[in-house]
Amino acid sequence: MKAAINRLPVFYRYLLSYLALFLLPLLFLGMTGYYQLAAIVGGEVERNNQALLDKLQDEVDQKLILMNRIAGQITSAPELSPYLLTHDSYNVYQGKKVLEGKVVDDSIREIALHIRGEDYLFSSQSIYKVGEFVGQFYKYPDWPANRFESDLNSLTGPQLRPAESVKIEGIPDQRLITYVVPIPINSQHPYGTVLFLLKEEELLKGIKLDLSLPEGNAVVFDQKGNVVAAQKQAEYLKDASFYDKIISGDPSYSVMTIKGSKYAVSVQKSDKSAFTYVTLLPKSALVAPINHAIWQWISRMGVIFIAGCALVYLLMMFNYNPVKRLATLVEAIRGQSIRRANEFDAIGSVIHDMADSNRSLGRKLEQNRSAIKEHLLGSLLKGELESREAFNERGVEVGVVLPHAETAVMMLEFPGSLAPYKEQLIVETERQFVDVVSGYCKDSLEERRAMFILSVGCSPEAWRTWLDGVHEHLSAVFQAPIAMGVGNRYAEPAQVGRSYLEASTAIDYKLIKGNQRAIYFDELMAHDHANVLNPRRVLEDLDIVLQHGNAGRIADAVHQIAMRMKQSGLTLFIARELCYDMIRKFTAFTEKRSPGSGASGSFPDVLTLTDYTTLDEIADLLTTACATLCNSLEARKPASSAALIEQIMPYISQHYGESDFSVQKIADHFSLSLSYLSRYFKEQTGRTIMDYLNELRIDQAKHLLRTNDESVKEIVQQVGYYDVSSFIRKFKQSVGVTPGEYRKQHR
Repeated sequence: MKAAINRLPVFYRYLLSYLALFLLPLLFLGMTGYYQLAAIVGGEVERNNQALLDKLQDEVDQKLILMNRIAGQITSAPELSPYLLTHDSYNVYQGKKVLEGKVVDDSIREIALHIRGEDYLFSSQSIYKVGEFVGQFYKYPDWPANRFESDLNSLTGPQLRPAESVKIEGIPDQRLITYVVPIPINSQHPYGTVLFLLKEEELLKGIKLDLSLPEGNAVVFDQKGNVVAAQKQAEYLKDASFYDKIISGDPSYSVMTIKGSKYAVSVQKSDKSAFTYVTLLPKSALVAPINHAIWQWISRMGVIFIAGCALVYLLMMFNYNPVKRLATLVEAIRGQSIRRANEFDAIGSVIHDMADSNRSLGRKLEQNRSAIKEHLLGSLLKGELESREAFNERGVEVGVVLPHAETAVMMLEFPGSLAPYKEQLIVETERQFVDVVSGYCKDSLEERRAMFILSVGCSPEAWRTWLDGVHEHLSAVFQAPIAMGVGNRYAEPAQVGRSYLEASTAIDYKLIKGNQRAIYFDELMAHDHANVLNPRRVLEDLDIVLQHGNAGRIADAVHQIAMRMKQSGLTLFIARELCYDMIRKFTAFTEKRSPGSGASGSFPDVLTLTDYTTLDEIADLLTTACATLCNSLEARKPASSAALIEQIMPYISQHYGESDFSVQKIADHFSLSLSYLSRYFKEQTGRTIMDYLNELRIDQAKHLLRTNDESVKEIVQQVGYYDVSSFIRKFKQSVGVTPGEYRKQHR
């Protein structure tokens, strides 16, 4: 049999396999689908019915719990104490307001409180005499006044009267459920009784039975089998034996014939209230969804059978064409003919060769991934990435991201005996990363050092604890003295290079602090020598020189800084940090003038700075970087080299009338500090920015007063003022007359 099948053409082999795959499952589904579908749909209907029953029980039970809770609250309310209600008419009014506040549910029509021995009922709506309450206002069919009064004064436990039609003065009859609760609850000697009047139609309205049981009914029975409430008032509910018939059947589901019609009956008894909850649904309505689903199933199976056979036939007509094309392609790739009997083997061989090629490409891609990772981490150290989002956007493809808000650099230095185990040390360190501390190792040319760029999302205390734990673990695992240098944490990625300098400086203190501990940069004493060379002032002055864009002035300024650095006696770290900040400004300035030119890559990076161990070397490196910048400026020969003041004054003239214009906005626009801008402007012009700004505004106001008829208020707003009285005062100080007088003199 197998040999005969193998001799068949591929077309017929496919045809037989497809027919078997299609017809066998279809036959199985056709035989079992009817019973499974009936069970599924029937189970779903039953679950929906049970869910409705649970909701009905919960709704009524919660109402009883709510009323008991309200009764307890009435007991503890000072305004409703027997003494206050019976001795002070003002307190009666206050008690009525308290009762009004207890009507918190739409199903509660009214709440009344009776103090035993008294002749009044204190209600959320009014105050009634006990006899008049049932004799005049609420006329119960089977609750005369004498028994009503007796119940109010003698009940020791809660009593619920099933729904009954009550005649109410002034409105149509309503079906009310009456719940009587002696207070205090569970007391052997209650002093009062709370009366709850519930509307039957509102009690069951919240569960929307009209939508769930449009053709059925929902009924609530008390412990004695009396109908407490029902969705619909039907004749069979008046039958005294109806309750007994229901509870004698299946406790969860049974079928009952009621007046010639079969109903599916679900029964559930509450453990909280001891009430029995019943739903009744016509059997025809219950099985209708099942029958409908079964007929749909049969019709669809028939359609699937016809369409499937047609589709298999059509597919077989074209199924061999792809195989033929693949065989032709294999022949072209191999350059030789293949026998038809071996065409699948030949195709498999080619696919195997392609898989080998893909694996080779994958290995090359992984190598490139490592290179991209190193490039990204290098860019981060150089300060080329201004935001964490920018770094993550570029690194997500290669699995390099900074998940936390702050970044720091950690450096490990180990003895030469551990150099062959550097990779194991790196792997062991990366195993110590946790949810709030993650990072990456940056390749270093130093055999005895390993550098990690860490993303940190924990408190400083937890950060220190983690670092100390890592250091202790590595020292214990490798049984060798390992020094750890840790830089400060920064929120700006552009400051990661600074953290690297700090970590490098910290680890250089190992001879002082000890080579078997973690050394934190912020614990070191690093003086800034501000009296000799103030780095902040140096950077502000460099900003101004760069704004001019004159290569000669830049070279002179940097030369002076380098000479002062050599003579200042700065610590190596402060000198490296200052050099790092200045080179970053060179890079930013070059990129701003020529975006995307790549010229910024010619400056030394932060990794280079740690190779220089004297102030002279660092100063010379700074001079070399400046020469690179100046050569770049000379090569581009910019069309304009206007002085900074010649840019600031036109900017003020153009924007002084804007509502949000300020000196701070000018500083932000030109990337200057507020203090430096103020000092520079006065040095260049001999006056403050505000004096110049007021002069511009006064001149423009004079022009507008002479040339148009707009009101003074409108002119004041156009020149950037919003306080008219303040402007008039300054105008008179400057011109000698008020704006109105000036207009009269020049019109």
